[in-house]
Amino acid sequence: MAFQRQCAKCGFYVTDNSPMTCPQCGSNLVPLPSINRWIGALLQLVVSTTFMLVFGFPRIMIAIFAGVILLGAAISSRLKPRTAGASAANPPRTVVRPILFRALSIGIALSAFAVIVIALFGFVIFMNSWDRWHRYEGQAYQRSEFQVVRAYYQTHTKGGPDIFASGTVDGQREWMNLQPYLHTLPHDQNELDARAPRGTSIPVYLFPGLKGRSRVQLNNGVLPGEASQREAMAAMKYGLGGLSVTAFLLLVLIRLRRECFVEAEPALSLA
Repeated sequence: MAFQRQCAKCGFYVTDNSPMTCPQCGSNLVPLPSINRWIGALLQLVVSTTFMLVFGFPRIMIAIFAGVILLGAAISSRLKPRTAGASAANPPRTVVRPILFRALSIGIALSAFAVIVIALFGFVIFMNSWDRWHRYEGQAYQRSEFQVVRAYYQTHTKGGPDIFASGTVDGQREWMNLQPYLHTLPHDQNELDARAPRGTSIPVYLFPGLKGRSRVQLNNGVLPGEASQREAMAAMKYGLGGLSVTAFLLLVLIRLRRECFVEAEPALSLA
């Protein structure tokens, strides 16, 4: 069956894919749905990939998310569109509110994108908090002081700078992530040295059973495992809530867009 386009102004269907204006009224034709889908998928791919690269997401996660977007666009483009070549029992539909139709279509695309983003990033935040929660759960710890010997400001091609320090805890050499202590990121090494100079004493939790920077965590009154548990539960709560709201909005917009169509009256044939 030939692919058809519909004029949003007069409702005339064009079976030829070459003209960009309606032969009947001269207005611009609605672009091919398959092209629209791939353009939308490309925009989603660019925005999501840029966001994930800026925040340092793993490459495998970026590849999986890109694959999901492309797969969705491919499946959507293969769906059989409704055309003017329908039978009398299934007559073509005419857009009677073209401006509202376009606005609702944009809203549907944005809502669908929001559903994907909330699901993806909500899952990532939840899993990170879950992993940290169970890493510290049941671990023996002691309260102590971290004495800064040297602070380090290291930049990377992806994500933000890595801010950490070497120092001592009870006379033993340890490493500590300084970002929770500083709250805001310094702009360079000089600013970091001014904010965390040699000899700075920081209250910490020491976890002897762990390795690396995980051994030394800032003592802000809440154990790392408890804080991560709260973050995981908050991510689940607000993530599911956001998904529910955006999914409901998506269904409402789809229902409203249906009202922009009117079924054409089937032509009566004379015997």
